[in-house]
Amino acid sequence: MKKQLHRAKKSHRLEYFIVNLFVFAGIGVLSFLFFNVSIFNHFTQAFKDFTLTDIYYAKIINQSRIYKGPLVLINVENKSREEIAFLLQRLEEGKPKVIGLDIIFPDKKDSASDEILKQTFARYTNIVLPYIASFDSTITETRNHEYFQTKSTAFVNLIGEDRQYSTIRYYYPVYNNVQAFTTAVIKMYDSSKAAALLKKQRKTEIRYFGNTQNFAYQTFDEVINPSFNPGIVKDKIVLLGYMGSAGGNKGLLDDDRFFTPLNPRLSGRSYPDMYGSIIHANILRMALDEDYIYSFPAWLNWLLAFILSWIILPLFIKWWVHKAVWFHLYTMLLQVTVSIMFVFLTILLYAKANLKIESSAVLVAVLLLGDFILFYDSIVQYLRHKLKWKFHSKFFEGAH
Repeated sequence: MKKQLHRAKKSHRLEYFIVNLFVFAGIGVLSFLFFNVSIFNHFTQAFKDFTLTDIYYAKIINQSRIYKGPLVLINVENKSREEIAFLLQRLEEGKPKVIGLDIIFPDKKDSASDEILKQTFARYTNIVLPYIASFDSTITETRNHEYFQTKSTAFVNLIGEDRQYSTIRYYYPVYNNVQAFTTAVIKMYDSSKAAALLKKQRKTEIRYFGNTQNFAYQTFDEVINPSFNPGIVKDKIVLLGYMGSAGGNKGLLDDDRFFTPLNPRLSGRSYPDMYGSIIHANILRMALDEDYIYSFPAWLNWLLAFILSWIILPLFIKWWVHKAVWFHLYTMLLQVTVSIMFVFLTILLYAKANLKIESSAVLVAVLLLGDFILFYDSIVQYLRHKLKWKFHSKFFEGAH
């Protein structure tokens, strides 16, 4: 008797597995159609540009604290090259460890101002300049004119499907063995902290902490003012870049503004919320604090979804076989409960453990499980009664 029960349970588990495979095969077909049929392009773009962790940034993260670490931001506004040179000289009086100058000088303009800037670069060895790298045919490479030479240059590219519309979530610390701008800055500041970044030859998620108000920040005029104390930048990282024009002009459509997860609007139309230099500041803070995010690989997300679906599946089948009248109500209540719990767990793991689970796989599996069970039942009935196949199912044979 015990052997018969054991064999029955084993056969039940096998069909649960088969049903679950059917469910995920169906999800795979739907996903292929959804992401490859042009009529769904607008929907797929919206899904690609949103993750549940955006809720953490928009509603939960404490954005009121100013970073106390060794990072100072200076807004160069729209100053001339000669003025930027004087700004650099003023800052160098304080003996900063490294200056990251997030500005590209692609050509020679005025011989006098260019000469002053060139001499400033030649005088100091702690300045890092950026360039836009052409890693594929969609990007035109933009480098500094050969007239301007510094000890270190590095690519400044950020990752987005479309820089005008997509949210900037990732960057490459190193790409094709070439280091990023922020990696070069960290390397010059502390080679031990750069060691972890130099191993990352894949895209890395950016941990965002806040916008301009969350960093030690100075304007051009404040630094040039005689009352400014250059000693505040001693042994620190100074990041210079365009962070808005003088006079408080918001410049919502500036070329160097991007969408980030900190955007106050999670969906719908909105304005880019962060300057590129501030994004680099968040990356630098992440590296300085070694506060990295660890994302589950895609295969692990789908494995988690498969296991969770397999756990819920017997309950759904039991309801369909024995309580068909209440099936839709019961499954809907359980789906909503599991989805809410999983959303909460996803945000909690992201906030407390720096672990990111891509929730779409799990949520899609949970929300479509009931419908695919009904579809599976219909196929079983069709094979048995219409095609007269000797197809045996432990569950779907009209018991309900």
